[in-house]
Amino acid sequence: MPSSPSSNLPSKRDVIYHPALVWLFRILVGATFIVSGFAKSIDPWGSFYKISEYLDVWGWDIPHALVVLGAFALGCSEFVLGCLLFFGCYRRVGVWLMMLMMCFMLPLTLYIAIASPVADCGCFGDFLVISNNATFVKNIFLTLMLVYLIMFNARVEGLFVPYVQWVIGGLLSLYIFIVSLIGFNVQPMIDFRRFAPETSLIPDDSESSDEDDVDYEFIYEKDGREETFSIDNLPDSTWTFVDRKVIGGDEALSDGFSVIVDDEDIAADIIDPDNDQFLVTIPDLEAVDLSYTYLLNELNDYITERGGTMVALVNGDEKGIDWWKDISMASYPIYSAEPTMIKELARGYAAIIYLHKGQVKWKRTLSSISYSTVTDTPAPELLNALDPEPRYYLNLLTLFFGGVIFVIMVLDRSGRLVSWHIRRRKSKRVRQSSAKKTPEDTAAVSTDNVDSTAAADTDSKDSEQLSK
Repeated sequence: MPSSPSSNLPSKRDVIYHPALVWLFRILVGATFIVSGFAKSIDPWGSFYKISEYLDVWGWDIPHALVVLGAFALGCSEFVLGCLLFFGCYRRVGVWLMMLMMCFMLPLTLYIAIASPVADCGCFGDFLVISNNATFVKNIFLTLMLVYLIMFNARVEGLFVPYVQWVIGGLLSLYIFIVSLIGFNVQPMIDFRRFAPETSLIPDDSESSDEDDVDYEFIYEKDGREETFSIDNLPDSTWTFVDRKVIGGDEALSDGFSVIVDDEDIAADIIDPDNDQFLVTIPDLEAVDLSYTYLLNELNDYITERGGTMVALVNGDEKGIDWWKDISMASYPIYSAEPTMIKELARGYAAIIYLHKGQVKWKRTLSSISYSTVTDTPAPELLNALDPEPRYYLNLLTLFFGGVIFVIMVLDRSGRLVSWHIRRRKSKRVRQSSAKKTPEDTAAVSTDNVDSTAAADTDSKDSEQLSK
């Protein structure tokens, strides 16, 4: 029965389908997830702080270990899913998992855009800070592109055949997990914050922003109660300073690095413009490991013997500072500083920053430094031995894993090319053999077919007679 003309018409879904559009959406959505996941994974401490900020706003008390696990899982999953989509791997499952994430992120960013519980959503970490409204609009477009990919992504082949996709997923997961682990235990391998390596902490008046361009709110605590104040309405001395936050405008480097003592910024007096210096950062005195005190004293002896100094910046009041001096037997000066600035200077429960003439050279957590390294390494080589060289190891990791994935892709493509070449040669031989057959051969083949058919009919009749 002949098919009706309407059955040959394309469906409404096929009208909007095009392989180029599938690849375009793969690249756009995949690249967005890759950047977002990498920015979170390379600085898991930043993700931890941002998630904690959300939890504080909502009043949820979640154990820190679970928050850290969530920070790792969020960044790594975004990065891996983005790469898989970019390569065209797991064309059904990958897209559905990303849509599942957007089913959570889209309502969340809508709530953030309306209520503004936090200054920024932190979707790109410190790499790129965008407004809450821009974040919500971005997620709308991502969701629409994912809807299209759910319908058509499986129709377009990816860069790898299905039997090697799990290898690609495993390599990507291992790569981003190593990057996150180093970022958490040592320091982020790329520092997107204001106090990155090669940045000078010496205030420069030419970089100072106009006070009218930056709006701050100051948080003070009294009798267990915290309140916020403006610059024109600061409380009396019975209140304890807790933190300072930017609520408007752009904050320059000289605005950010400050150490307030008796209502006066002494940051310029702390930073030594002529000698080497160690800055120790402790954002939470209650969380720091007391075993670090021995290491700090050794580092202080090392730097002072070479004409340098060591200064500690802690989040605490006079009582907390006195307690730390007593418990650590510290001979170096200790100052109270804003916890936000301390966390931005260096990540970790306790960290050390090496300054050369006021310029940041490297930074790392105290937990990543062994006591034997400080005591056994010759003095001239110690500073180089302590340098974690994050960019060098990030490049090494990226080249290794990227090279392995590239080799797999080349082998995969080579296998496809060889298979295609073999099929093409077989097809060509069949066509050539058919073309070489003469008309007599064709007639003979036809006669043989007729004779074999007649013989089969005769055998069938004989069988029927025997059965009767």
